[in-house]
Amino acid sequence: MNDNVFNINFKKLAIEWLPTFLRMPIIRDFVLVLVTSIEVLYNEFLKNRKQNLIKINTTCQKFSMQKRLNDYFDPVERRIEIVKAVLFDGTFLYTEGEDDQWRTKTQWLYIDSFPIYLYTEAELNSEFDFIVKVPAGLNELQLRAEIEYYMLQSKNYRIEYL
Repeated sequence: MNDNVFNINFKKLAIEWLPTFLRMPIIRDFVLVLVTSIEVLYNEFLKNRKQNLIKINTTCQKFSMQKRLNDYFDPVERRIEIVKAVLFDGTFLYTEGEDDQWRTKTQWLYIDSFPIYLYTEAELNSEFDFIVKVPAGLNELQLRAEIEYYMLQSKNYRIEYL
């Protein structure tokens, strides 16, 4: 939408709408005093509109939430980071009997070039879906409110301080 629609100079508008025979200094000043309350409401409207546009443009995706949190809490250094909670990718091991007839799925545990680590199912699963890494000293209640506003309700998260 064109932002010029919301650029209104109420003082100039009020003076222009006055009939020319009423544009004396005392009446003009009186009209300008009446317009100041409208300007206060107008400025509140613009602030509210700016916040609503930010909320509309921020999604629950990682990069969007991370950008919003950095813009709000750490605009200079941008140290807030969102990472996935599962740190290990699982390697599935198959026996020779489980191989497909078209391709082999057999993995050997001892490969000279790189080792294959075995993890239990508990190590591969986490109760959290993502971790928010933030610098120390931020208002945790405000941080949680921002995260929970944008994240999906089915997701769990944890805050870690750097």
